[in-house]
Amino acid sequence: MKRHSIQNDETIATVIVADEFVPLASQAVFEAREQLIGYIIENPEFEGSLNPLYVSKGAPPLVQKMAEAGQAVGVGPMAAVAGAIAEYVVAKLLAAGAQHVVFDNGGDVAMYLQAPIIAGIYAGPNGVDGIGLKITRTNEILGLCTSSGTVGHSLSFGCSDAALTFSRNVALADAAATALGNSVTARDSDLIASAMRNVMVQDIEGAMVIIGDAIGTCGRLPDIVCAQVDYNLISKGLEV
Repeated sequence: MKRHSIQNDETIATVIVADEFVPLASQAVFEAREQLIGYIIENPEFEGSLNPLYVSKGAPPLVQKMAEAGQAVGVGPMAAVAGAIAEYVVAKLLAAGAQHVVFDNGGDVAMYLQAPIIAGIYAGPNGVDGIGLKITRTNEILGLCTSSGTVGHSLSFGCSDAALTFSRNVALADAAATALGNSVTARDSDLIASAMRNVMVQDIEGAMVIIGDAIGTCGRLPDIVCAQVDYNLISKGLEV
């Protein structure tokens, strides 16, 4: 299977799937964004809130999933947007018959595997290099999501080079990675341990924090292995 790039406005992603499903992946990104944008037009506070929000049962399913994820870990719903879109796309492709899908939405990854993969972890020029997670679980949607205070353009109030969470709920993993990244404001082992414990809510299986050459883990993560992390394969926008 090949890597295919997909871009729709602010969504810049990479999908690994059989070639015939790539157009559907693009369409699914469009559909997910339409749900979100339509809701934001009528409810602009949804886009800007850094605190959890409650939405009505009539809100689009994607919006409800984002809101629930934010509520679970104490962050605004947009902290779950990349993971929610990734999960939506993978579910669409599975319904259409795809058997192996990896959708990387800017470091927030939804996957459904038929064979193990190694997901490399990029922690920037200052973080630990050359490691990844070997994911061997198959035939279920999984989420591996990352936040950073030093890499990329996403809002973070912390200083970690990488804050990562693992869950079968991809939107929740995205929100939890943001919450974890926000909480790690210093290279202090007690602070990092407390931050990881706080995001270990129901359905979050494991967490990791990288600051410089220090790594902290919590819960049940896939095995940490050596990996060649190619910066050029990371889903990202043009650098200016």
